[in-house]
Amino acid sequence: MKLLLSISLIFSFMVSADNHETPEYKYEPDVNKAEYYIGNFNEGKDIDDLIAWYEKFAKWAKGKGDTYNDMTVGLLQPYFHSDMSSVDVMWVNTFPNPTVQFNAMQTWITEGGPKLLESLPVTNSRQVDTWQWAISLPSSTEAGNMMYAIYSDCSLEDGYDMRQVYDLYKDFVAYAQSEGDTMGRKMIVPTAGYMMPDGVDFIRLMYTSSISETGVNSDLYWSKIVDSEASQNLKGFSCTNARSYFGLSMR
Repeated sequence: MKLLLSISLIFSFMVSADNHETPEYKYEPDVNKAEYYIGNFNEGKDIDDLIAWYEKFAKWAKGKGDTYNDMTVGLLQPYFHSDMSSVDVMWVNTFPNPTVQFNAMQTWITEGGPKLLESLPVTNSRQVDTWQWAISLPSSTEAGNMMYAIYSDCSLEDGYDMRQVYDLYKDFVAYAQSEGDTMGRKMIVPTAGYMMPDGVDFIRLMYTSSISETGVNSDLYWSKIVDSEASQNLKGFSCTNARSYFGLSMR
């Protein structure tokens, strides 16, 4: 499926040429924006230097009124990954909507951000703008959490669109949470800065508030959830190329 179609699905504005209405869906997606800054540490620098630089950013942002109040920040490093040399760290910003995101961007560009960036201990090789559909939240979103995140490339099966898969995933999560599941899940579509491989329609994110929770949720899935009706009904897509990261929730 072309990226343009995926974007259209996000906004749910598609109407067929003969003016037939779009299909009815069970849930309205919980949509937000996220920016991924992907890079490698400069020579002699490491995550401690980036955390120290974040404190400089946080002090700067505090002086910009409420511009950054609704932005979250996470710093993620690869753990299980097919190409460990390609990335040392991902700085991830999330925003509730594009208005907040681009207001923050304008403030950053016009009110001192580029000057602050000169001391960043990372050289970014990719900067990606995305839409994210939140399916579930982890047990906690507090700053200071040592998170664990798994990203996978996902393809829609014939006859399914993203809204249908979102509905099926929401139904699955309702059951999984009733059994004790605490995994956060998102469906992500990049809109600038990254071209998904042919045949990939979205990126799935599964993440937990702590590293150990990922193990607990995995055991729960294989012991209580995998053979359930809810699990059998979760269909319409398949995922490959999983890669995992650990890191801190900064705000």
